[in-house]
Amino acid sequence: MPVEIYNKDYWTVAERIAKFRDEFPDRSIETQLISHDPEKVIMKALIMEGENIISTGYSEEYRDASAINKTSAMENSETSAVGRALAFFGLAGTEIASADEVAAAITQQREKELYASFHKTTQANRENNKSLLAMSGFLAEENWSAAKEAWHEISVEDKNAIWKATTKGGWFTTAERDQIKNWPSDA
Repeated sequence: MPVEIYNKDYWTVAERIAKFRDEFPDRSIETQLISHDPEKVIMKALIMEGENIISTGYSEEYRDASAINKTSAMENSETSAVGRALAFFGLAGTEIASADEVAAAITQQREKELYASFHKTTQANRENNKSLLAMSGFLAEENWSAAKEAWHEISVEDKNAIWKATTKGGWFTTAERDQIKNWPSDA
């Protein structure tokens, strides 16, 4: 049964293999290690009928792409190559990539986005440390005009990065964020 991701149908590699074994018991799947080094693994999968190659699929996995790849890049690459060879053979849902590959790609993209966001927030916190420390003190004293002045010393881009919740790397507590959102207009 296909997995729907972004309104497209993807089959897992396991589903493709099961369907292949059921429907084509006279054909086989072979895999070949094309290359491997400390950085990456490249695998090739072949769908065979006797000595004849029916379809092929390649996969490249980088060892630093995920925690799993640190120990199992070869296995992941082999699975992906088999999934692609089976997709080219005609067992694909509506897409060549497998549900497994799409899920991994989405996870990797999200990890990159989170890292970039965390880096931006950390950098903004560091570059604006003096203003932020002063602002926190002014907020505690309810010195709104001084707090606003310190806040206005910070660029809009840095404010956006700093504004995140403290659990996501931001500077201000929930109470301080509420104070900033609601400070008196005459301050």
